[in-house]
Formats: sequence, C-alpha cells, structure tokens
Amino acid sequence: MNDATTTLPADAPVRALVDRLVRFDGPPDQFLRELIMAQCRFAEVPAGAFIRLGDEHRVEVLASHPAIQPNDTPPVWLAQAVQVLREQPADQAGQTRLIGIGRGDGMYGQTASQHIILLPTAGTTSLDGVEAFVVPTGDPAAAKQCQQRLELSLALLTLYEMRRTLVQRDADLNGLATATKVLNAANAQTRFRAAALAFCNELASRFGAERVSLGFLEGKYVKLRAMSQTENINRKMTLVQQIEAAMEECLDQDVEVFTPAPPDAGFASRAHEQLAQREHTQAICSLPLRRDGEPVAVVTLEKAQDQAVVPGEIDFLRMACDLSGPRLLERHDADRWIGARLAASTRRGLSVALGPTHTWAKAAAVGLLAAVLALIFVEVPYRIDAPFTFEAVTRRAVPAPFDGFLSEVNVEPGDAVAAGATLGGLDTDEIRYELAELRAQLATHRKEADLARREGKAVDVQIAQAKADEVSARIDLLEHRLTRARLRSPVDGKVVEGDLKQRLGAPVQRGDVLFEVAPLTEQRAEMLVSDADITEIEEGMTGTLAAASAPGDPLRFVVEQIHPIAEVVEDRNAFRVKLKLEESRPWLRPGIEGVAKIDVDRRAAGWVWTRDARNWLRLKLWW
Repeated sequence: MNDATTTLPADAPVRALVDRLVRFDGPPDQFLRELIMAQCRFAEVPAGAFIRLGDEHRVEVLASHPAIQPNDTPPVWLAQAVQVLREQPADQAGQTRLIGIGRGDGMYGQTASQHIILLPTAGTTSLDGVEAFVVPTGDPAAAKQCQQRLELSLALLTLYEMRRTLVQRDADLNGLATATKVLNAANAQTRFRAAALAFCNELASRFGAERVSLGFLEGKYVKLRAMSQTENINRKMTLVQQIEAAMEECLDQDVEVFTPAPPDAGFASRAHEQLAQREHTQAICSLPLRRDGEPVAVVTLEKAQDQAVVPGEIDFLRMACDLSGPRLLERHDADRWIGARLAASTRRGLSVALGPTHTWAKAAAVGLLAAVLALIFVEVPYRIDAPFTFEAVTRRAVPAPFDGFLSEVNVEPGDAVAAGATLGGLDTDEIRYELAELRAQLATHRKEADLARREGKAVDVQIAQAKADEVSARIDLLEHRLTRARLRSPVDGKVVEGDLKQRLGAPVQRGDVLFEVAPLTEQRAEMLVSDADITEIEEGMTGTLAAASAPGDPLRFVVEQIHPIAEVVEDRNAFRVKLKLEESRPWLRPGIEGVAKIDVDRRAAGWVWTRDARNWLRLKLWW
C-alpha cells in the first residue's frame, strides 16, 4: 500500500508517476489529479483536465493540471473544449476527438495553431466523464501521436477502478465470513446460556471489542443475559445497570446507537456517553435484535481507547446480529422453564378469548352479518364508468394549396380565430419570379401574333395565339396560387392542430394538412368502454361526466352512438361510444379528458361491487 496522502512533485520522473498510479489506493479525486498530471508528462502536453457534463449542460471540472482554483478564470483552451462538448453531446461518446483550434476565442474558420484532444471515459470505468488536453501545435501528425499516448495511458484509470472493486469485494467477503463464524459459534451450542456466551465471545474476538453484552426485553425493561468472558452476572453491579440503561436507550429508539456520535446524528446517545466515561472506553455501539419487526434484544460492544467504530464495521455487525439473532431468540424462548412457557401461551389464549379482542370479535361478527344482509337487499345505482375525451363535432382542415415552403405562422394550437383570419402563409417569391417571366413570354407571343396578322400569315397567327393562350392559362394558375398562398381560417373556432413555428422555412407538399380549426359551438364526448361492460350499454341511456380540468362541474349527456367494432387501446379491447352533451360550459375545449359514468339501473349492492370479481372467476374456472 502506498501513502495516498503524499503527492509526488510535478517534475517527478514519468516512471515514478506511473508506478505510483499503478499501486494507488487513495480517494478518486486525488487519483484523478495525479492521473492528469502523469498524462500531461507522458504525452508531453502542457495542460489537461477531467470534465463532467451534467444536466442542462452544467460543467464540472473534477481535476486539472495545472490546478485551477474555484475563483480562477478557466483557460481559453478549456472553455473551447467545454463549448465543443456542449455542441456535440453524447452521440460521439466512446470516440476520441482531435479538434484543431486557432489562437483566441474562435474555433472554426481559421487555420489551426493548436489542438484539443477529448478522451471520453464513459463505458471504460465508473468515472463517467471526458478528459481534455491541449496540444500546442498545429501539426495534425504530432497531435495524433499525443492522442495515441493519452489513449494508452487511460488503462491506468481502468486499473484503479479494478483495484477499488477488488478491495471492496475482499472487505465484503471478510465481513460475510466473520458474520458466518459468529453464527457458527452460536449454532454449535444447544442451550441458550451457552449459545449467548459463545455469541458474545465470538463478536468480541472478531471485532476487537473489550466487552460484548447481550440483553433481552423482559416486561418494560432490558435484562442483561450474557457478557463476554463472564460466567456469572450480578445485576446489582453499577456496571451492569449502566449497560442495561444503554441497551434500553437503543431499544427505545430502535436504531443502531454508537458513541462518539457524529454532529448530525439522528439518535440520542446520552446513556452510551455516560457508560464510555465510566469505563474509559473509546467507542460503544448498540444494535437491536428484532422479531417480526419489533426490537426484543440488544447487543452492546465496548472498544478500547485506541479504537473506534467505523461505518463499514457497523454494517458487518448488523449482518452478524441478523444472522445469529433468530437462533438466539429461539433458544431464549425454548430454554425458559415450563411454567413460564405455559403462562405465556395461556396469556395469549386468554387475550383472544376474554380480553378486548373478544369484544371486538363479537362486534365484528354482528357488523359482518349486517354487511352481508345489506349487500343482498340494499340496491344502489349501477353505473358503467370509463375515460372520455371532448372532441369537436366537425373539424375543418386547412391544407397546403401547392408545393412550397412555409414562410409564416401566425397562430398556435388553442388560439381563437375568426373566419377569414390569416393562419399562416407559403413563400411566393418563386411564383412571382415565374409570373414575371410568363408575362414577358405572353407579351412576346402577342407581338408575334400581331406581326403575323399584318403579314397575312394565318397559320403563324394561330400558332402564336395558341402559345399566348397557354402562357395566359399558366399566368392565371400562378395568380390563383398567389391568392391562396395566405392560409385563412374557413370558420370561427379554435386552432386544434398546427404547431408549426418550429418548421418555418420547411418544405410542404400540396394536400398536407397544416392547420385544423374546430368550431366550439358543437362539441361531444367520446368514451372508451371495455368489452366487459359494453353489453350493459344501450343508445339513449343518460349519465354524467366530470372533466379533469373541472371535476366539480359535472355535465349530463345522452348515449348517441355505439361503435360496433372494438379497438385495441392501451393493450385492452375497447368500444368507442359517442356522447351527446345536454349542457355546455365556457371551459369546454377539444382534447379535455375525464371520467364519464352511464346510469344503467339499480341493483343489489353485493352484485354491483362483486361483478368484476365474479366475472374474473367465471373466466378462470370455465372449462
């Protein structure tokens, strides 16, 4: 093991830096700093940094060489590297990028005078990020050599991650082995007293404790039942009383309690501190043993002055207690004398037969009988409920009148528009240029026809006139397109489709629906009724619906139409049911969703509430 707190100087030999990183077992932040320094030396580049690009393109520099202080202005090359990462995010993750940049702030449009190497580590180690290095040369070949060296040095990061994984795995295996040995020591004994003493002795030996005590809850207080290296326990001793007080402190809170406790500890440890002061111990830790989630026993460990309880050690202690606890609790109950066991069983039986439970049982029986009778004879409204969506009865489409490019969008979905209002427009520059050309051709053909007419050439007159008529027809077509280039609303209503502001300048084809306008004067609702309920519904039934946007303002409706064919909606069969609204509200908008309930009739409460379960059982038991 090397001393991770000692940092080699920046001018140390490259081999010494690499040897240190190969054996490094310190924290990741220090490893990254020394890795960047070693890579800069190995690739002969002046500076580098380890960058992590978080959410919303937030950049975090985890390590750099030379070191950048929090209040320092980052160097220009680093700012350019961050800009590249923001412009070209994770689609190129896993590929090293070599980017030529110029002197100054710009990165493109100038001759490269230096290069930036971006070396991603995602997929290689758990340290997800990008290493950035600046190469002060405009020669791509020299920069490529630096890139190859840096890619080779990335193996040091992989090796460090492997070492950390192996160390953690060894620690977990050692902790599991220790917990298993503690369990074996307790299982080797058939009597509770011997098993508890073996458990305490093994915990003290394995975890380096001066004393381990085991206490059980008896009545309202904890009684010390076993102590390591101690055969007989005198409960009148002050030490025993203070240990029991510490155990009760742990049992009352039902959490692991240890001292010295951190400043932000969420538990009280006053009794533990008093015990530590009296016994002059460095650390004390108490852990509850539970049965069916309830704490019934406590294990307390006391360590020497030069030792402390570390968080990882508490996890292994908890593992040992969880493994051995059921065995100790079983032996504790089994080794009680027969009178105590008989008394406990009798007490449990009497509490059921004669205690408050008996009264509640009688009340529950009466209540159950009343509930059964109510389910059979009391009738309640039987309703079919299903989700619905408001929709306009008619929706007017505004398509593209010809092939072109979208040049103007004046509305968004949800905007109210009047009939004839301009929704958007198509680019007409090409049409106007073509129209000017055709008008020139028309003038030419007409002059040709006039000239031929003066010369008496009837055939030439007809040809020129035909050409002029053809061009005139094309002019009429283009002028018609010009009048239709501005897209107008055909009716008064609200725009329900047409969020096109992100598509300005995009090509459109003739017939593409660009906008949809729904008149708000006529709306209806559409339910999606499952195939299990559709047989109960008939046209003409009434009901009530509540929208998600206004649940306190229900609307009455009439079933207008039932679609005869089922559809698969969200992985279930459903029938579309059209609902005619008998009321209107100002907040009605197409697309609003909610729940609708159709009134079928009145039936027994038990039949209504158990219908789904009975149908499911019939399907499962049918054969």
